[in-house]
Amino acid sequence: MILLEINNRIIEETLTLKFDSASNGNKPEAVEVTFADFDGVLYHISNPNGDKTKVMVSISLKFFKELQEHGADEVREIITKPGCNVMILMHRFFFILASHLCLCLFLIGFRYIEAKKDRVTVVFSTVFKDDDDVIIGKVFMQEFKEGRRASHTAPQVLFSHREPPLELKDTDATVGDNIGYITFVLFPRHTNANTRDNTINLIHTFRDYLHYHIKCSKAYIHTRMRSKTSDFLKVLNRARPDAEKKEMKTISGKTFSR
Repeated sequence: MILLEINNRIIEETLTLKFDSASNGNKPEAVEVTFADFDGVLYHISNPNGDKTKVMVSISLKFFKELQEHGADEVREIITKPGCNVMILMHRFFFILASHLCLCLFLIGFRYIEAKKDRVTVVFSTVFKDDDDVIIGKVFMQEFKEGRRASHTAPQVLFSHREPPLELKDTDATVGDNIGYITFVLFPRHTNANTRDNTINLIHTFRDYLHYHIKCSKAYIHTRMRSKTSDFLKVLNRARPDAEKKEMKTISGKTFSR
């Protein structure tokens, strides 16, 4: 299995092209690119006010209002440091853990995040379109459980089907045969300053990672099934006996086979 890239390839290539062009002293060209990413995120790369010497990247999140309801505006901090003009800091939940505070934040898009004194719990809700997606998803979740046995530093991973986990008790969490919930329990070893960024990158791409590999698994299974069907047809064709040749005669008495 592969890990999805945490960066957006279109943004990276577009900005790299612009920066390299400027470094080589080339005349700046206009840019106007709009594209989508996972979770319904929309990006827009353009020149603000038509100024070709400047490039602006705009991001639209469907669930940003929910983030604002949970204090996103208060924790957005624009800071500068050497080698970086602007950096947006939004690691609130892990900071709460480090500060030994307690805060519960419910649904943000399809995520539920709870920060306690000793752990951060992240729950993803997902909808499986097909029944076989549920089966393949359960197989993946079992592999994550087995992975924790092999590594004591791995976070605890839980999977619940149809019913939401205990963390979502007494909430309006969706219930149904095609609903699944994946829970990660993160401890200080996953959220300290040295591992925080990597944990965030892996967590926020997990749901996309899961559905990506479900689709890959189904495509692989279908390919193998088509290949086996083709092999079976070849065997049947080879095993088919030749039709018996029937000898017939013309009026003149000559014989021929049909």
